[in-house]
Amino acid sequence: MVMKFEKYFRPETLEQALELLQEYGSDCKIIAGGTDVVIRLKAHMLRVKAIIDISAIPELRDVKIGADQAVIGATRDLMSLSRDPALCEGQWQIVAECAGHVSSTQIRNRATLGGNNCNASPSADTTPGLLISDAVVNIIGPNGKRDVPIEKFFVGPGKTVLEQGELVVSFTLPAQGKRCAAAYHKHAIRGDTDISIVCIGVRIGLDADGTVNKARVALSAVAPTPIRIHAVEELLAGKKLTDDIIERAARLAEQSIAPISDQRASAEYRKEMVHVNMKNMIREAAAKIG
Repeated sequence: MVMKFEKYFRPETLEQALELLQEYGSDCKIIAGGTDVVIRLKAHMLRVKAIIDISAIPELRDVKIGADQAVIGATRDLMSLSRDPALCEGQWQIVAECAGHVSSTQIRNRATLGGNNCNASPSADTTPGLLISDAVVNIIGPNGKRDVPIEKFFVGPGKTVLEQGELVVSFTLPAQGKRCAAAYHKHAIRGDTDISIVCIGVRIGLDADGTVNKARVALSAVAPTPIRIHAVEELLAGKKLTDDIIERAARLAEQSIAPISDQRASAEYRKEMVHVNMKNMIREAAAKIG
């Protein structure tokens, strides 16, 4: 089907992009990789006057790794992100791992970290990794810059806190601390190319004696938005990871969600997969610490 829009712009600076957003308001749509927007345009599910392609703005593609934080540009493609040595070998490895599980090779070559999150899909693959890394979404708009914790960025299926004229420029990830590691599992019938039935991200930090000093637990595809499970995090904090504690944490995670049934899985199946895989991810994260 033919895409219908009147004008296409490819600004080379943030200033130009913001001016276009102001000019067209709700009659425009931002794209970078376009893997979601183009499909909606072709299906005539989305109708706008102008498309603003921000993929040519250099600073939005940057990945900056420091000792105390990492900053990932919103238009960085998921394939290069999944293979970035500085990410893959460092404390934010889980973000690269999640990026490598998004759909097919062809999609990962085009899709971006910003797009995967601004799309605000309940089953987004990269979001659990950002949630358990305490990521902050860096936003710019007509009223200047603002930073929003990733947990507060989503307000519903396909909806974020972005206001008219705003765009996401990057994601900031704080240092995770020593003796800290993360694990991620995407459960889908046909593997990475399929939409997730359940995604689980777990980050664990341990004292020298094995006591949990940091716990982050995130799920997607089980609620209207990707979520943190704070009750599980609080249960794990200050405990040693005995089989009993891990079982209690997994059962609490299962009890904390109310997923829907759809064509991919029933609510009961999703809850059971959370229970089973939560135990596996807690153990896997702890094992990486050694």
